[in-house]
Amino acid sequence: MPSQEQVEEIDAIKAIYPESLKELGPSIFNITIPEHQDVVVQMSFPEKYPEEGPNILQVNTLNTRKYFDNDYIEKNIVELLQQTFRPGEVVVFELIGEINAFLEKYLEEHKSQIEELTKKAEQQQQEKNAPKQKSVQSPPAAIPNSNQPTIDVFEGWTISDPIVDRGSTFIAYAREVHSVEEAKHYLALLLTDRKIAKAAHNMNTWRIKGENGVTYQDCDDDGETAAGSRMLHLLTIMDAWNVMVVVSRWFGGTHLGPDRFKHINSATRDAIVKGGFDIKTKK
Repeated sequence: MPSQEQVEEIDAIKAIYPESLKELGPSIFNITIPEHQDVVVQMSFPEKYPEEGPNILQVNTLNTRKYFDNDYIEKNIVELLQQTFRPGEVVVFELIGEINAFLEKYLEEHKSQIEELTKKAEQQQQEKNAPKQKSVQSPPAAIPNSNQPTIDVFEGWTISDPIVDRGSTFIAYAREVHSVEEAKHYLALLLTDRKIAKAAHNMNTWRIKGENGVTYQDCDDDGETAAGSRMLHLLTIMDAWNVMVVVSRWFGGTHLGPDRFKHINSATRDAIVKGGFDIKTKK
């Protein structure tokens, strides 16, 4: 449950920047930087915030010509959070100001590269739009990066609280599914997210009740031996049906031994309970 300080902070940010804050799950937010709306910072907040600092889960740069070095930008924003946070004080409003200043400096320092990338993109666009010889009246070519609706890969997923241990981070994603094809589709869509694709492991499992009482269940360790089967066993114990769970682990450089399975199970359970997939929560 968020602290009173966090509730007041959220209300203040929504009042000043009404389009900048989007809640993805309990204590997980996307923050669109007001003066640089092509930069979105995803943050999670521990229960003890602001006594404990928040975490930056990922930074997405939507305009790859202006903000072409996503890893560099993410690294600097993480460092800005570390420099800005003071235990006991909310940090988001001040952090937004620091990020705005950093991005202004970034654009100025990389002005020539940005202009070059923009020029190349415009040339490519002109070549694509140039009329072809002997062409019959044909519909205009689709313009890349047009204002088409963007797919939200996290829509429909319940997200667990992040678990951080010795630099490694574990996050579980759970959603309702009613067929194996549906489960595979949503898994593939989730893996298109750049941050999730960079995870060391994306373990997953599902349990599905089909027509005529036919059941389906499966799991995938994704390189973390026995993790998927443990997740499936947990779903079985919780009697969770028509649900799939994906647990992403970002490796922090230190091997955790058996503790990694404890974190995988804890994240899985958290996502299942938060999403109401545990049959016991429905009684």
